[in-house]
Amino acid sequence: MSPENQAEEIQELVTQIDKYPDPKARELMQECLQAVLQFHGDGLERMLRIVSDQGKLPEALVKDELVRSLLLVHGLHPVDLETRLHQALDKVLPYIHSHGGNVELISLIAGVAKLRLQGTCKTCPSSAITLELAVKAAVEEFCPDLLGMEVEGQAQPTGPALECLKT
Repeated sequence: MSPENQAEEIQELVTQIDKYPDPKARELMQECLQAVLQFHGDGLERMLRIVSDQGKLPEALVKDELVRSLLLVHGLHPVDLETRLHQALDKVLPYIHSHGGNVELISLIAGVAKLRLQGTCKTCPSSAITLELAVKAAVEEFCPDLLGMEVEGQAQPTGPALECLKT
């Protein structure tokens, strides 16, 4: 099960807990959940400290989707948000360049990124929206903790342009 599916399942369970008629039971379950999260977070932090005492944190840990999600949930990710945002953009740049475009980080303020998409592809009338979708997917992968993203240079697809979105 993917981290996203697991997060959705946890959220659904919390929603079900909130529906319990007994307020004491709801409060006890919430306290239990918080205690389990704290326990796991403390253990994860200790493991990271032990690993980093041995040298550099193995890159495979940070690249693993589940581990990366856990590190972010507990505020333990060793790579700051701006660096991860640049990594996301670097990952998608070859695709963007292949469509005759570019993306630029204008600012990152209070967890909100402002990006500028530039250029268009001669064969794809909806390249701006296609590129925007590619950028958003990469950013969601690397920066799920990003609070918001504003994209300049967006275009709305029209007519046959929607076909490009399928590629």
